[in-house]
Amino acid sequence: MKNHVPGVLVVLSVVFAAVPGSAGPEKIAFPANYKDGVLYTIADRYDVKQYRELYASAAAVQASKEGKPLPSGTVLTLVQYKAQVDAQGNPIKDAKGRFLKGDLIAYTVMEKRTGWGTEYGDDIRNGEWEYSAFGADGKFNDKANYKACFQCHKPHDQIDYVISYPALAGRTMVASAAPAPAGSLGVNIGAFTFGPPGVTVTPGKTVTWTNTDDSPHQITVANTPLKTGFLLKGQNASLTFKDEGVFNYNCALHPNMKGTVQVSK
Repeated sequence: MKNHVPGVLVVLSVVFAAVPGSAGPEKIAFPANYKDGVLYTIADRYDVKQYRELYASAAAVQASKEGKPLPSGTVLTLVQYKAQVDAQGNPIKDAKGRFLKGDLIAYTVMEKRTGWGTEYGDDIRNGEWEYSAFGADGKFNDKANYKACFQCHKPHDQIDYVISYPALAGRTMVASAAPAPAGSLGVNIGAFTFGPPGVTVTPGKTVTWTNTDDSPHQITVANTPLKTGFLLKGQNASLTFKDEGVFNYNCALHPNMKGTVQVSK
């Protein structure tokens, strides 16, 4: 489960498209004893101004250190808090540059059980994992939709579909990047933001996005067929803009991440 520090459950936010006919989220009980486990990473989400804590069982941590799939019964819990903000609405940071924890917002959970996941097709199934969400009061969120959770974790099948697996093991993982096309304009993806958020190019120019987050991202350009594949940390992808105009884009997995490409002669 994801973010811009190692091992973020980046995408266990609850703005997901539904998986028709599935009662999967209701299989998961609220993890009331999550603090008995290991707090294995803390994440700042700049795009939604949240401070997040991630917990796992000691058995899950040990399995990751041994390079093994996480055992059946593993519960990974993401605890979401508002970041404290200043008068201008900007997150307040401590001496180490990390967000200060504010009010509790919600919990998002992924759990693995032998035999789970059989109701999903191969295009969406995450092994034996299910996902669920709970409000700050611990009550099941029956309004949450989960398809993007599966989509975000799907590219990580080699690490048991757990984006935070490297953090559990105390290491980082970076995918290899293809060389960017000569003359392309670069945009960095980091801390769940695009940098720069707006670029200007001439017709026929190529823009290359490079992901430096632990979470995967996917660029989708509004009102066009232009989109990239999933980008893991360290990977890049390019899109060529042939026509003049202003093109808005966002991350398909994290819709609050937005940018623009202005094409003019």
